[in-house]
Amino acid sequence: MEIRILEKELDNQISYNGKVGLILLATDQITLYEFEAIFKDTGILYFPSRVMLDSVELSPEVLMQVKNQLSSATNSIVPGMKLDVVAFSCTSASMTIGEDEVSKIIKNSDLNRQIDEVTNPYSAIKSICKFLDIDELGVITPYSLEVTQGIVDGMLPDIKAVDVATFNNPNDNLVPIITPASVKNAVIDMAKNEDVKTIFVSCTNINICRYIDELEKITGKTILTSNQVMAWDILRLAKYKKPIYGFGSILEKER
Repeated sequence: MEIRILEKELDNQISYNGKVGLILLATDQITLYEFEAIFKDTGILYFPSRVMLDSVELSPEVLMQVKNQLSSATNSIVPGMKLDVVAFSCTSASMTIGEDEVSKIIKNSDLNRQIDEVTNPYSAIKSICKFLDIDELGVITPYSLEVTQGIVDGMLPDIKAVDVATFNNPNDNLVPIITPASVKNAVIDMAKNEDVKTIFVSCTNINICRYIDELEKITGKTILTSNQVMAWDILRLAKYKKPIYGFGSILEKER
């Protein structure tokens, strides 16, 4: 029997407002879960890839090893397709490797592919603080003391941490199952500090985005999280102007 060859017409039928490459750690369970909610009605498409880890215990040494996989992870995202933004979804690894180095590796991963912009949550928190004219933060992390100290020190001199707390949980497989109640209690407790006007919950693998509105109402403070600020920066870089509701006041503002 002869196999018939069908006629075809080619057209990009998917309507979109931006194409985003998204690089995740192998252990990340939360970024896609939160992005599904945040980007649901935006028409922005994101295409994920992952990098392996030498260990699920996230020390500075393990985080630095991620650097060697950023190029291949970028190249595995729909090869040849133009990307409006590539986002590396790890706050602590971006800090450890260096945000400029992360951007350089991703942009140079394939010189035949156009990548317009690069972001990560560490760059995004600094961008949003500049946008909001914030120079002090309360910081909550799930990391080890060593990695938490690196986050705090890395934001200096532009941003000073006036209060810092951590769940001291270096095992990244356990971070997603820290209960939202635990995270909410930590935020509410830190908000009692009158010196803290804005609280940053660091880590893309911590489940908190869906509770930001509730926490801002309870505390009267601005609440920022890694996935939320990274989403804000993606929207800004993709020139998406419409407000997004349900994930904190910052996403409701014009970018």
